[in-house]
Amino acid sequence: MPAFEKYYTELYRFINRKLRDREHAEDMAQETFIRALTVTQPVRSHRSLLYRIARNLLIDHYRRPELLMDDVAEDSEGAHFAAPSHLQPYEYLEKNQYDDLMTRTIEALPPRCREAFILHRFDGLSQKEVACQMGISINMVEKHIIRAMTALRNSHELWQQEHHDASASNRNKDGHDE
Repeated sequence: MPAFEKYYTELYRFINRKLRDREHAEDMAQETFIRALTVTQPVRSHRSLLYRIARNLLIDHYRRPELLMDDVAEDSEGAHFAAPSHLQPYEYLEKNQYDDLMTRTIEALPPRCREAFILHRFDGLSQKEVACQMGISINMVEKHIIRAMTALRNSHELWQQEHHDASASNRNKDGHDE
């Protein structure tokens, strides 16, 4: 886990240079780490894994405007094409529910743990700066951040399990994938 902590600022700056949007870069950096935490295979280089995930997220981000333009196109007879599933209201609602779950997970952390995590992840302070600001050791800051990341990973895994189970159930009700 410390390897992930080590690369946050570097990764955030990489994403921010590409997007030129601080808020979106923060969100994408957080999503990168959440996805990295769900990798079950052994990882040789945490840095490479993080950059690969971030690049994929950037590619997805840059593809969306093209998809949006293509999806509103009409065929030669004037009929509108349906938007892809990731642009459907259900998908948007699902993403908002996921974001709410992650927010509730952070809010449920013990106060000092939550403070250390927010200062480090969202305010961009180094572990040393967080330790100085909170008056605790760097080791304690690291423990708080690891606890927060573990809670987020557990929530993410629970979300995936529930979402996968619900999707499978819906497909079976519709007579598909049985």
